[in-house]
Amino acid sequence: MEAQKTAYRGKHFSIPTFSKEGGVCFQPETKLVQTIFAPDSPIVQTFNQPYDLKNFQVARKPLSLGILPPEERLILAADNSSPRTLDMPIKFPYTDVRVPPELAAEVPIIKRACNAMAAANRAFYDACYLYYTLERGMVIAGNLQREAPCHVDGFQGARWHPKHVANHTITVSNAVPTAYYVQPFDFDLLDVAKHDFYWEMNYQVQQSDSQFAWLPEDCEMTMMDGYTVHRGTATLVDLFRKFMRLSWETRIFDRLGNAHNPLFDYEWEMVPRDIEALNLVAFHADSDPSLRVFPHQNLDGSAKERGTAKTQPNLRKN
Repeated sequence: MEAQKTAYRGKHFSIPTFSKEGGVCFQPETKLVQTIFAPDSPIVQTFNQPYDLKNFQVARKPLSLGILPPEERLILAADNSSPRTLDMPIKFPYTDVRVPPELAAEVPIIKRACNAMAAANRAFYDACYLYYTLERGMVIAGNLQREAPCHVDGFQGARWHPKHVANHTITVSNAVPTAYYVQPFDFDLLDVAKHDFYWEMNYQVQQSDSQFAWLPEDCEMTMMDGYTVHRGTATLVDLFRKFMRLSWETRIFDRLGNAHNPLFDYEWEMVPRDIEALNLVAFHADSDPSLRVFPHQNLDGSAKERGTAKTQPNLRKN
């Protein structure tokens, strides 16, 4: 499979090329879902609601969708030929799901996630795009597969006015699960056009000494919304890790580096898009320097040499 290479602002992307013939298409089967989606869950309450920063003030824990059955755990642990894929649309509003043949091995897990989201809120499921991310490969001890500060999926900054419906996302990994910070976050004094909210998430997690961190089990599928703060965790040993993310969004993801799905007829202008270009600043300018630089930067803000270890935020007070 040929892949297109692109890079900007210290980020490097390998964009796979997918086949137009032989894809797997399906509709969700909600009758297969046994999860009970409690109406008082903060995750459930944000379905079909416009994005609102006030929702960060409510601590939220991802909804567990259960441990994958044995046959799907084997799929998740397999180092197969499925290409690494970033935010490729596999569903458009009011369409079926269409998965290119190169990703066919992952379809049972994709179906499970789609069934769960449709069972949780069918109107939301139908109205959204569905973006698929697959990350796989060896991770060296002390490192993260996907380096990032504390963050949420689907944050809507100053660019988005009026706000869209809040994102909901399902993730699962075979090892080294994502850490979620089940605590309230207060952003009342921040300016969305001026301040980096992810750096502030770092700061508030450090202020709580990471005591509210929660990790799912290996192969446990979870659902979160666009206010669920999380971050990858470092592995203690060298290991193979596969991570899958399915994000339901009403917005078009036009970031250069995202994969194109030939099973849909669309032409989006893909543009370089990342938070660095916004020139945002830290609200707490005197905080620990590791909390207010990007992973590809040294503590003084200078660019790290390619291939060197990424900078990780110190999320504990000591």
